[in-house]
Amino acid sequence: MQKTNSVLMRATYFLLFIILFIYGLIVAKAFLVPVAFGLLFSSLIFPLCRFLCKLGLHKRISIFISVILMGIFFAGVSMLVASEINDLVSDFPTLKAQAIKNVNEVALYIQEVYGIETASQKFWLKDQIDVFFSSGSKMMNEAFNATAGTIFKLFIIPVFVYYLLFYKDRFHFFIMRAVPEKDKTRANSILTEISFVSQRYFGGAFVVVLILAVLNSIGLYIIGVKYSILFGVISALCNFIPYFGTWIGSFFPLMFTIFFGQSADLVVWVFLFYAFIHFIESNILTPNITGGYVRLNPFFTILGLLAGGMVWGIAGMLLVIPFLASLKIIFEHFESTQILAFLIGRSDSELYANPFGKIKAFFTKRKPVIYPDSDKEPE
Repeated sequence: MQKTNSVLMRATYFLLFIILFIYGLIVAKAFLVPVAFGLLFSSLIFPLCRFLCKLGLHKRISIFISVILMGIFFAGVSMLVASEINDLVSDFPTLKAQAIKNVNEVALYIQEVYGIETASQKFWLKDQIDVFFSSGSKMMNEAFNATAGTIFKLFIIPVFVYYLLFYKDRFHFFIMRAVPEKDKTRANSILTEISFVSQRYFGGAFVVVLILAVLNSIGLYIIGVKYSILFGVISALCNFIPYFGTWIGSFFPLMFTIFFGQSADLVVWVFLFYAFIHFIESNILTPNITGGYVRLNPFFTILGLLAGGMVWGIAGMLLVIPFLASLKIIFEHFESTQILAFLIGRSDSELYANPFGKIKAFFTKRKPVIYPDSDKEPE
């Protein structure tokens, strides 16, 4: 009886900890999200910063140049997308006329096939189109106002990136001094693996998104979809969300061609194009560039995406994968939690089950320790 009570007490404490932890994440979202994205971008540009340091540049200058180049790149992409959005908004009258024409054609088809009068169909559909376009400008303004409201966060992230890179070794030194002597080797191994996996995963995911942005834009342009760059970039960015990213991204050009396209063939071509892109992304790009680093069970990856979306929205879905990968690495280094690492992880047999698995395994071998001597205090 006493043993049963002890188990119940531990389970209660564990559930209470989980509830308080999730509540804390939700309450501190405004603070934690910029810090988390600072960690993300610092991992992304760390190889560039290290390369500049090897060329002989001072550490501060290398980090500053890396952060500036990152800012220029994202500013350029943002301006390009903003220009496409501006063209889209200016074309609202033309798009509305095309949408009404498409609605009339669909209404006639429904009347011929199902015998439903077109008058009631047209009235309802036309009313929905009017509501959509009348609220379109308002939605755009609200989006830009929301962006203006978060301008401080956008500017604070590069500051976080700079100092996270500059004090990277100091943070490592602090952790190594904080842990007991007998656990220093294990702590150093955990930090090394987390750093390696984060850098490779974020870098690989960024490369995949860049490739898909180019492929999507070119493919949509060839098919004949207007604003191909806008839809190509948006659909590529959705690929930061594993498994569902390609189809989530395809929703926007598909809906656009359904309502504003000039032929039904365009919709079919867009669907087939994204089916092809999904095949390329899921079987060639992601498995060989990022898939072998995190080695997470797809089931728990999907659960993590749902949980991340509930807690932090889109930001949570983007950040939950490296969080789970880091958690798995920590579990692997403690005997009492190795079974949990096995549960959420992915075995080598699953890796080789993919026809491109051997290529993936070759490029995802663990690298040696990249941290400095833990007994030497950083500058």
